[in-house]
Parts: sequence; structure tokens; C-alpha cells
Amino acid sequence: MISKTRVFQITGEGRITKMHGVTLVEVLVAVVILSFGLLGIAGLQANVTKYKINTWSRSAISSLYSDFADRVRMNSDVAGSSFITGVAATSQYVLGTDWDTQQSATLTTPSPDCETSACTTSERATYDMVVWQQRVRNSLPQGAAIVSGDRLTGIAVTLMWYDKEFTDKGKAADSTLISSNTCSGTETGMARQSCCPAAASAPVGVRCAGFNFIP
Repeated sequence: MISKTRVFQITGEGRITKMHGVTLVEVLVAVVILSFGLLGIAGLQANVTKYKINTWSRSAISSLYSDFADRVRMNSDVAGSSFITGVAATSQYVLGTDWDTQQSATLTTPSPDCETSACTTSERATYDMVVWQQRVRNSLPQGAAIVSGDRLTGIAVTLMWYDKEFTDKGKAADSTLISSNTCSGTETGMARQSCCPAAASAPVGVRCAGFNFIP
């Protein structure tokens, strides 16, 4: 049983008064309770940070996708075949290299700089692809992308990023990274949007988000 110390004090008038103090045991109990509370707050902050990172990635994906679609639509003459002209052509807005190749690639902005100089449609496409890949790499954790299709059949854009929290929490070894499903072509709904193209050869821990548009 926790008790309180009693200290007697003699006043100037000769009377004895009792003063109550706190024992060391009570102080230690208070410190332990406070420690548990602080540990809980620290765990909450860690989870909040993790979800913030995922939220930032999702927000960046939306911006990157819109940026790419706008670039293609402004220079659609080199985005492949067109049902209007009927002329067969290969899109210059494609990106098919796998994850590892993109991670080791050096992205040097081509010349001329189409933001400040006049460019042909082909030069503009080359410039757009490099600058956009630079944005992908800078905006997402180890960001990469796969782009296929043309303006006749539609352009498919898949953005990829590494997520160290992409683990299977339902298993005992919940620290083991897992990989997204590789697209088979039969997926629908969210499964179609979150699968990784086979051409990406995405390693474990990589998340994918796919979109389609027609310029």
C-alpha cells in the first residue's frame, strides 16, 4: 500500500502542524504511466508518417499523369496512328524499359530546350519524355514508369514507386516485402489499375498505378 510521508513543522507560535509529502514510490509510478503514454504517442506518430508518405505518393501520381497527358495532347501529331488521317505511325511517347534499367539510367535533359527554344514535333517528344521521367523520379520514391499505346488505340500509363511498407500484415513475417500482381490482361476495376505490366519486371516492394487516356 502506497503511503504518504508526514513531516511535522513547529510554527513561530509554538504550534505543531502536519505537512504531507509524496513518496519515491508514487513518483516512480507516475513516471512509468507517463512513459507508457509517450510510447503510445510515438507509435501513433510513426503510423501517421507512414500514411503521409503514401498520401504524398498518390497525390504526386495524379499530378504526373495529368502532366503527361497534357504533353501528349499538345504534340499529338507524333503520338502514333490516327483514325482521322489513316496514316500508320509509331508513337514517340512510349517508354518500355524495365524497372532496373530505369533506376540506373542517367536522365540528361536533351538539347534544344523546348521550353525556351523552337523544336520540331520529334524534338518536343524527346524532350517531353526525358523531362517527365525526371519529374517521376523526383516526385516518387525510386519512381519509374511504363508507357505504351498510341492515339488511335489509347495510351496506357503505369507509374511505379518503391514502398518499404508494402508488406503482408496478415502473415507472421509481416516485415517481408511483397510484389504487386503482374498484369495478365484480364483484370478489371481496381485490380487492373494496381497491377504491374510484365515489361516492368517490377521487384518486390514496388507499387503500380495504371491509367489510360486517348489524346
